[in-house]
Amino acid sequence: MSLELPVAPRSGSVEKQSEWRHAVRRVLLGWRSALDAATHQHLSDQIRGHFETFLKDRPAATVGFYWPIQNEIDLRPVIERHIADGGTAALPVVPGKDQPMLFHDWTPQTEMVPGFARIPEPRDTQEVPVHVMLAPLVGFDPSGYRLGYGGGFFDRTLAAVKRRPLVVGIGFEATKLDDILPHQYDVPVDVLITDQGIRHIDTTATGDADKTDQSSPPCHLGE
Repeated sequence: MSLELPVAPRSGSVEKQSEWRHAVRRVLLGWRSALDAATHQHLSDQIRGHFETFLKDRPAATVGFYWPIQNEIDLRPVIERHIADGGTAALPVVPGKDQPMLFHDWTPQTEMVPGFARIPEPRDTQEVPVHVMLAPLVGFDPSGYRLGYGGGFFDRTLAAVKRRPLVVGIGFEATKLDDILPHQYDVPVDVLITDQGIRHIDTTATGDADKTDQSSPPCHLGE
């Protein structure tokens, strides 16, 4: 499954690089939304299988996951089995725009209410620290930098936590890019899980020399 993407500006202004990221985000979200049900199910099953394998070595971990939107991979079946086997899970609560997320305890019985961008959030559960934080991938590159929705929530959250969790990017292999041209404050994930398997990223090898000196562009969750 090949995608026709805009050509990345190897040099030029910050504005051009941001325009490129915005255009790529639209293409990748369009590709994902257009996946037929059978293909989406097949690829998602592969990803869920790899994620379940990943969690077998972390049976007691508290996993901060995400509520699936915009045709993302639904990881709730794996999370529910993780809880049944003795693990715990949490979902993000967004206090407001440009603020870091807080993770609150979640079980299949938790009451959910619409939160930021109408995404469901746990109601009346406690904030908990997470050992593993899952980050949905709109796109990603081999260095572990992720292209998200543009709101910067994961990067702000990682900057705010007292102890950094293991960050795991979850997405489709077809959305792999050569380079997402990361911004100054972008943080690479530690692990990538796609339909092609599990990759551990050497984050010590990712430096700041090539990052664009700019915060993330506006959030496009509502598009």
